[in-house]
Amino acid sequence: MPSPSAVWGWRRRSRSPPILAVATTQYELLLGLLPQFEDYYAWCRTEETFPQIWVSSDGALGHLDTLADRLRFTDDAQVKRLGELWTYAGERSPVAGQQALISATTALRAHYATGQQDTEDEHLGALLTWIEPPAGRDILAAVAMAEDQPMGAKTDPRFDTEELQPAVALFNKARQEGDVRAQAFHAGRIQQMLETVIRPIYTATQRAMAILDQPRWKENTALEALGAQEAADFARFMQNRDAGYRLPYNDSAKAAAFKIVARERTVDNVEAAFIRHDRAARERGAESGRVLRGTIVERDKVKLAPYKFETRMVLSTPQDSLHLRAGDEIWNLDDPKLCLRVTEIERRGPFSWVSGIVEKGKKAALQLNIGDVLDLGAQDPDWDASIREFAQMSTRLAAQPWTHSEAMPAAAPSTKPRPNDLLAAVERMV
Repeated sequence: MPSPSAVWGWRRRSRSPPILAVATTQYELLLGLLPQFEDYYAWCRTEETFPQIWVSSDGALGHLDTLADRLRFTDDAQVKRLGELWTYAGERSPVAGQQALISATTALRAHYATGQQDTEDEHLGALLTWIEPPAGRDILAAVAMAEDQPMGAKTDPRFDTEELQPAVALFNKARQEGDVRAQAFHAGRIQQMLETVIRPIYTATQRAMAILDQPRWKENTALEALGAQEAADFARFMQNRDAGYRLPYNDSAKAAAFKIVARERTVDNVEAAFIRHDRAARERGAESGRVLRGTIVERDKVKLAPYKFETRMVLSTPQDSLHLRAGDEIWNLDDPKLCLRVTEIERRGPFSWVSGIVEKGKKAALQLNIGDVLDLGAQDPDWDASIREFAQMSTRLAAQPWTHSEAMPAAAPSTKPRPNDLLAAVERMV
């Protein structure tokens, strides 16, 4: 927006939003927002839950994240506080399965497919038109009309040039001349202009939330664990703010390492949780080969020694791009008691044959019949794994590694004789 005016709209769900617009400094706008977020965050702490902020699109999400980074380093203490509160949502936004900062377009695209490209789906108005097309009208014409209404973090350049900028110029002129009545008049005009932009965005975001809250969507039990993780992360974040810990602009090497590990572990946990409780996620897993959908063709109970038996299974599947190798452990997604260790993968014509040994759930395996279809994939999510990994990393990183210091470690040559064939020696290590 080329003019110095700015506008924000906020409100709890299903309520009409108050629109706050200013034609001068944007700090005035931000100071008006701070009490709203302070009260909301305080309520979340009292209820032992987490804040959830919805924006219209990924562009608006990135704008809020960038704004939070900038506000944290201003001189005004209140504006800095608002930046810190927004930073929680901004830092959570790239984490898999997070529920703190939600883009309406991303949430809708997880449930709906349209006849346009992914980048075009980022316009919330156009996306909603595809989902709920107007009766008796051409869908493409309706989408083109919807795209005329801005739905992101910026207004239309023509609107800025022809309407907003002249109004702001008149307001500035009245302020320089000390004409209070003219200032109030032009400030009211600017307020009305910006309301015509922000209210459709707010209404569309609320409509997206209402669509996703319809009774036809089944409850996903995986969200309960994700919600508990989100609440715990929010509680730690606020405790650190109460203790006076500052948020740096750039993380230290150690802090960055911890965040990378946490994000990688979260990706695995979210994928493991959703392929169990989300049918669409499971179908995507079967399509990509991360979920084995096989038919039982053999099942034997083999005696290895007195009182010692082994249950072996062979499954057949038409999947040709399985993400499996010998030694992998895959679990029955519908019965967490059954675990199969893969021993061999063989391609026979149009089918893949996967052989394995039942490691856990042998009684459950014997109750299965030839011809039963199983979905097997990653183990149940381990939400406490990050805590154990952090403890190990704290021990290992207590001393700075030589890769991050200027001094090189002393040479420690091996006393073992050098093998004649290095390649063969390396292959034997695998």
